[in-house]
Amino acid sequence: MSRFIISRTEVGVSFLLRSDTDRFLAESKPYATLDACKKAIGSMVNCLATAPLTDRAVGENAPNPKIEICEKRHEVWYTFKASNGKSVLIQGPYATRKAALRAIAMLRAAMQKASVWMETSKGVIPLTFKASNEK
Repeated sequence: MSRFIISRTEVGVSFLLRSDTDRFLAESKPYATLDACKKAIGSMVNCLATAPLTDRAVGENAPNPKIEICEKRHEVWYTFKASNGKSVLIQGPYATRKAALRAIAMLRAAMQKASVWMETSKGVIPLTFKASNEK
């Protein structure tokens, strides 16, 4: 089962997403509060699997939530934007568009059964919270 691991740092609260084989899938930006971080995770769990994929290089657009793929200096990046338009994830660089699309597919699959954990001084413990009903 894939899992989000939330941790506190000097600059805020962020999460890592790891696959069921402990492979790194994504890392968030730092959030000011634990609640903001949990809200971002809720948005991913509720929306990422069905969010449309748009290619900014060819001018595609879609309403939020969405995944945008773009190329910068011969590298490919993708961004997941929540319903409010804020970027939850910015991942890359990938050498090719195919590699970025493969990473997006793995990320979408990870949302199916992701658990949430909190890193504490006593180790990593399961965390439960109610995900938003964001669609």
